[in-house]
Formats: sequence, structure tokens, C-alpha cells
Amino acid sequence: AKYARPVSCFSSDTLVTLINQQKIPIWKLRVGDQLLTLSRTKIVSTEMMMMLDQNQLSSAMFYTIITASGHQVSLTSLHLIAAITYDGHITYIPAKNVKNGDNLRVVTNGRVYSSSVIDIIKEIKFGYYAPLSITGTLLANNVEVSCFSNIKNHDIVQFYMSPLRWYYRLSRLLSIEQPFGNHTVNGIHYVVYMLHKIAQFVYPSIIQLS
Repeated sequence: AKYARPVSCFSSDTLVTLINQQKIPIWKLRVGDQLLTLSRTKIVSTEMMMMLDQNQLSSAMFYTIITASGHQVSLTSLHLIAAITYDGHITYIPAKNVKNGDNLRVVTNGRVYSSSVIDIIKEIKFGYYAPLSITGTLLANNVEVSCFSNIKNHDIVQFYMSPLRWYYRLSRLLSIEQPFGNHTVNGIHYVVYMLHKIAQFVYPSIIQLS
């Protein structure tokens, strides 16, 4: 089924890093894949739970964010990215709110660094994908990003997604390879649609539509 909603994903040319250090296009991720993300100042592993949204044929407007270290990542406007505050804490902000001079967390040669944004380019690209990991984050082109979009608070949504993670882990222990079904068609996953409807009812202020 197709549902009307803003597109909020990664561009199809985004690379993610598996725990064996292999870099693959984001569209090649499959449920159960082990990939890298950050936890505080450490590089850790996480696991791909489902593809929240995907469309290999449609185009979307992306914000390509470029750092002084040479890293860059393309996100749709309301997709959240990890930024470092003045007091050193991590906050997740929409790509459209990132400004030159903001500091992002990047990985180079297996080490975590802070790098400032030096340019932001708005461009149309074809194909978009939105994987969900257990930690709710991943490294996209070695830049730390959230898996979430169209929301105002990454941490709150990650907390309320706990039942989904419990179900996923239990299913995998029971050798269920596709806990949320084999979603291979273009469009938003039905689980996301249901969660969005629940959020509209119980916590509408968490949703960000523009």
C-alpha cells in the first residue's frame, strides 16, 4: 500500500559500513545485517531491523551536507542528523536546520572526530531509502545520523520504539528471518504507517511535518 507523507530518507548513493569494514550502498542493506554506528565516543555495532521506506525510481530534494574533513551525506529536509552542541552534547536536528559551522561526528580511519560543516547543497537525486537499526542510528558515509525523520526528538522516539526492538530480538532468537515481513516493494512500511497513526493520537506534538 502507498501512503501520503513527506519523503524523508537517505539518498540511494549513501554508503554504510558493515562490521567487517565492507562498505555497501544503503539500498543493499538487508534485515539482520550488522553495521557500524557510534555510542558516545566509540564505534559500535548495530543491526538492521527493517527498511522503513524505499523508492528506487522516484526523485526527492536532498540536503547534501559537506564537512571540513571531506565527509558528506545527503538527507531529505526533515531527516535527523547528529550535531555537537557548544557544551559537547549530541543533539539530533533536521537536515534543513544544519548551518555552516555546525559540528558533526565523523569517522576517519577507525577514529571518531568532530568536523565542522563548510557547505550545504540542495539537489535533486533519484532513489531514497530509510533503514531502521536497533540503536536508531547509523554511519552514513561515515557521518553519524539518526534513522528517524519527521519527528522533533530522536531520544523520545527511540524510547517508545522499545517494544519493536523486543519483538525483533525475540523473533530473531526464534530464527524468524523477517520479523516485520519481507518488505521489498517501493513505499513506506506498514509498521511505520501504524506507528505514525498511534503517535498522532497519543503524542501529536512529537511529529514534525515542515
